[in-house]
Amino acid sequence: MKKWLLEHFLPMWAKQTVFADCRRLVRDNQRLAARIRELEAYTRGLEKGIRKRRELTIDD
Repeated sequence: MKKWLLEHFLPMWAKQTVFADCRRLVRDNQRLAARIRELEAYTRGLEKGIRKRRELTIDD
């Protein structure tokens, strides 16, 4: 139904706008997903470092 509306009902300028917005949103989504993966990896590294620090014992 949505595809039919886009292809048959909307004028050309509206189709171009919808498709351009869709492409922009897909790029933004990919960029944000990559940022989330980066931050999650950073968080995992910090958590691992904190756990290792607790395991270390320093004898004087």
